Amino acid sequence: MSAHPLRDDAQTRADADLLARLANGDQRALRQVLQMHGQAVYAYALRRLGSPDDAQDVVNDTLLALWRQAGRSLPQIPSLRAWLLGIARHKIVDILRSRSQTWREVSDDDGMLLSVAADPDPTPLDRLCAECDETRLAAALDALPEVQREALYLFTYEGLSLAEIAAIQQVPLATVGTRLHLARQRLRQHLASETASVR
Repeated sequence: MSAHPLRDDAQTRADADLLARLANGDQRALRQVLQMHGQAVYAYALRRLGSPDDAQDVVNDTLLALWRQAGRSLPQIPSLRAWLLGIARHKIVDILRSRSQTWREVSDDDGMLLSVAADPDPTPLDRLCAECDETRLAAALDALPEVQREALYLFTYEGLSLAEIAAIQQVPLATVGTRLHLARQRLRQHLASETASVR
């Protein structure tokens, strides 16, 4: 069950309205999508690519894909943000392929990279960061396998459901659950071992 069912219902209605307007060619609806979800797509891309210009390209390409597909299969999507992040993931992979790189998480040790991409709503990850030494947490997150780190990011920071993450990562629902479980377990172990070594 969602932590904020009223907000989720309102978001679902707002998404449905935007999709209907997009299907009718309303360019103002596309601007609203950018205002509502652009920051999340930008932060997601920036975290993986490390380049503000490339992250902005991902946002632009994702919105272009939305505009082109408006009116076709979009009214059936359960979450506009999840759909946008799924498209963004494909665009990120395309950029990494063009660079002959593989999927990776960009380190942001000084916090400057994502300072412009911060989401104003505190998330569980934000609250954890406030309670934990950020350097230790960053090291623990970096130690996770990429697919687990991505699943944890989408679940914790973006607030996506397991089904939405499964669609983005193109894996079965149970695989996402396993990835999240293992990621949390590894984070606890890493942070516990760090605490024990400090003593």
